[in-house]
Amino acid sequence: MPRVPRPKLERPESLPWPDLGAAQADRLRRTRAQRQYSLRHLAALSGVSPQTIRAIEAGGKGASRSDVLAALADALGVSRGWLAYGG
Repeated sequence: MPRVPRPKLERPESLPWPDLGAAQADRLRRTRAQRQYSLRHLAALSGVSPQTIRAIEAGGKGASRSDVLAALADALGVSRGWLAYGG
């Protein structure tokens, strides 16, 4: 018997994507403060502009690109997965 897709009215509602940006902002901000790095110092270590770091820390960028988070995590000495997703 062939599978027939259910009508749209019978489909379950989609789940919202988690807000990773706010958690990334908090982890980045706390780690930078613990290391006592200024925005300019972290920018110099990571190659990420101070404006981008400020925007991530403010939570205004949403989830950040993986290459940016990787550069920041490497500069801060934390795992890339932890900075991106926590845990």
